[in-house]
Amino acid sequence: MKLKELLAEKRVVITDGATGTWLAEKGELLPGQPPELLNLSNPTAIRKAHQEYLEAGSEIITTNTFGANPFKLARLNLAEKTEEINRRAVLLARETRGDAQALIAGDIGPSGELLAPLGNLSAKELASGYRKVISVLEDSGVDLFLLETFSSIQEAEIIAETISKTSSLPIIVSLTFTLGKRGPRTLMGESPEDAIRISGNSIFGLGTNCGEGGRETITIISALKKETGLPLWAKPNAGRPRILEGKTIFPENPEDAATTAQELAEAGAKFIGGCCGSTPAHIRAIKNRLHNRIK
Repeated sequence: MKLKELLAEKRVVITDGATGTWLAEKGELLPGQPPELLNLSNPTAIRKAHQEYLEAGSEIITTNTFGANPFKLARLNLAEKTEEINRRAVLLARETRGDAQALIAGDIGPSGELLAPLGNLSAKELASGYRKVISVLEDSGVDLFLLETFSSIQEAEIIAETISKTSSLPIIVSLTFTLGKRGPRTLMGESPEDAIRISGNSIFGLGTNCGEGGRETITIISALKKETGLPLWAKPNAGRPRILEGKTIFPENPEDAATTAQELAEAGAKFIGGCCGSTPAHIRAIKNRLHNRIK
């Protein structure tokens, strides 16, 4: 099944939940350990996470490649492993999916660098660094590209344009906003209105993820809905995290996630899942709550 076919059914599409925080909660990920390294060192854990989300009702699962770009991996002295980590991630997702109808999204996160003139990274260097990642993900068999947790519209634009030059696969761009006196803004001060310019790269969908929880995400989706007719993607965190006895706690439980999902659907979201702190239980609750919308 293709992405357009899912949307043609006139229903909400259920995506997956968190990877890093879920692996950490299960004890598979050590504090400070990049989840992407488990593609090589503990592939069983990644397969299990994918399987749990599929069993919970996810119709799109994301590859464990959020930080698997050469800029972030270079900080770990692992830039030469970029291709292997990305290729293995897609293989693990495909092995787990098997003959199921779920789609696989090639997950691409930000570089962690500031673009010139604020930083030292040029647009050309950014595009060059991601070009190999894009090629490996597509060649390995992803069904779409997901650019998520971007706080710089310019960075997302450059990467989306790089994809569109070589691939015909759908592109979804998900930005991270926070709410302030001026309304939703990215870390770079950009608004939902500013985000619409990304559509010039012929992206398939636009949305938001991460943040401080469901209420914030509903506000952002409502703002994006006023600006674009593109299908909207929403994956909120399970609330604003806090530290309790040295452990990160996310306050929103699966029932909270289900309530949020219903309101997100009413606000116009077409793809709904969860980000940090969300688990397969959250996705299952969302699936159950939106059952009537999925028929």
